[in-house]
Amino acid sequence: MKKKNLAVGIKQLCKKVVSLFNVVFCGFILSMNSVYAQGSNTSSIDGFITFVCDWLLKIGGVVALIGAVMFALGWQRDDAEGKSRGLMTMMAGFMVIAISQSKGLFGL
Repeated sequence: MKKKNLAVGIKQLCKKVVSLFNVVFCGFILSMNSVYAQGSNTSSIDGFITFVCDWLLKIGGVVALIGAVMFALGWQRDDAEGKSRGLMTMMAGFMVIAISQSKGLFGL
């Protein structure tokens, strides 16, 4: 009988400890502040990122164009695998274009 009461007491204590831990952890998370670096000089890399993004736009356009041609040829030959590869290549090209247009990720 005493062992059963002891086990129930330990379970209740564990529940209280876990609840307390969750409250403290949530308090820490809610009290965090965002800190931004002000006045950082990134002008040396900004030009490079702009250059790379411009070229990624052109490369993505070429890849998407090649994928479109592959897709059209898949339709001509009635080739399911060719159509699938063409669509995948075209989608990859559009993804590269989207990445090149996301200069905002770099703060530009």
